[in-house]
Amino acid sequence: MDNLDRWLARVPVGVEALDSLETDVWARVRSLRAERIQMRLRIVAIVFALGLGAANGGVGASLVRPPVSEMSVFSSASLSPLARLEAG
Repeated sequence: MDNLDRWLARVPVGVEALDSLETDVWARVRSLRAERIQMRLRIVAIVFALGLGAANGGVGASLVRPPVSEMSVFSSASLSPLARLEAG
């Protein structure tokens, strides 16, 4: 008697027969495949969202102009008050 025969002999009475075992196994295989496909789609969506965000963030950062300073009145050297003191 091999291991399979021993295991089958230990099956308690009242447990449903092993007739549906193959269909149960294939149902589980289909379920696992579906989960794997969903995981791949989630990863693709996350990578796409990160790429789109990085691209838009890079474009947005390059288009932002620094705020105009109040000291821009003195942008030309001749208008600077330090020019008369020869410090600027």
